[in-house]
Amino acid sequence: MERELAVVTGASRGIGRAISLALAGEGKDVIIFGRDVKALEEVQSEIKSHNVHCEYFSGDAGDEKFVQMSIKKILDVYGKIDHLINNAGIGIMKKVIDASLDDFKKQVNVNLYGVFNFTKAVLPSMIERKSGSIINISSLAGKNSFIGGSMYSATKHALLAFARTLMLEVREYNIRVATICPGSVATDFRTGDIDPRSRGEILQAEDVAQTVLYILNLPLRALMSEIDLRPTNPKK
Repeated sequence: MERELAVVTGASRGIGRAISLALAGEGKDVIIFGRDVKALEEVQSEIKSHNVHCEYFSGDAGDEKFVQMSIKKILDVYGKIDHLINNAGIGIMKKVIDASLDDFKKQVNVNLYGVFNFTKAVLPSMIERKSGSIINISSLAGKNSFIGGSMYSATKHALLAFARTLMLEVREYNIRVATICPGSVATDFRTGDIDPRSRGEILQAEDVAQTVLYILNLPLRALMSEIDLRPTNPKK
């Protein structure tokens, strides 16, 4: 049976790495994107230990030409992309009074333009095949406000709107669009504000990865369009 192929952005560490390894563990070929070449090479080696194909591309998700050229190369070699996991994201937490337009632009570039670029690049082939899945990793910050999160929350809120509309536009082609909104996850993304004593109690990157697998493994007739993923007991 032909293996499925997944593209994962922001795959060099944290949630993206966990998702990539989980997909490989299910026998899927995985193409990973990120900026840190050394980290991508390490993840590539881990993925290949599952006896699946893996290549990596290093570049800026917000760079339209880079994304289009990379996706074209993948399609030329593999002939298809079954799943796109839009995971790449950055967060700069500052109060509005302390924030700069450059801070905001950096987050919009990755958290929104990056998602748009990868989605636009894979959609034509998915529509042609009338098959595919696009899973976006958003955040509960896109639904809940908090001090210092104005810029980050704005991008994640916009991502939810984008994904909800995209889902309605492409479901007629049997393309499933889903968005996962995790709460706090114990990754390098939040190293500075997590009490080391509670790291084992909050969500782990592997929890998000398992949620991705759950969505993909639903019967093709079923679409889980949005999931809020929270720690069971946030007071621990």
